[in-house]
Amino acid sequence: MIEDYSNVRAVLAELKGALKTLRTTGEGYTIYVEKIGLSEEEQVEVLQTLGKGTVTIDFRETDQPVTWQESQFPGIWVGTFKNARNDGILHTIEVAYYPELAKTYDEDMIQAEDDLQSWIEASQL
Repeated sequence: MIEDYSNVRAVLAELKGALKTLRTTGEGYTIYVEKIGLSEEEQVEVLQTLGKGTVTIDFRETDQPVTWQESQFPGIWVGTFKNARNDGILHTIEVAYYPELAKTYDEDMIQAEDDLQSWIEASQL
């Protein structure tokens, strides 16, 4: 049981500041939950306070798949990185418009343009 919530409040205040920075400068921010010195109870309290929003992103094309759940606070994402056995091995809290790793990269869009052109040509549209 947590007797002093000052660490939890400090993390939440840090996230609030990161939201303002994102909004004003576009700069994102990441916290590695297990590495910031919180007790397990404090970690759980932070994650429960953030809650769940309506958007989930699953990235599975890697040896360590990750799922991001937008929190109840838009712009704050909770990421769960998993190992090959699907065990959660790392949690992040990202303040971003969307998680950077989930972004579409230029190389993928170039390939998509080529693939779409092949479909257009094949279907004689």
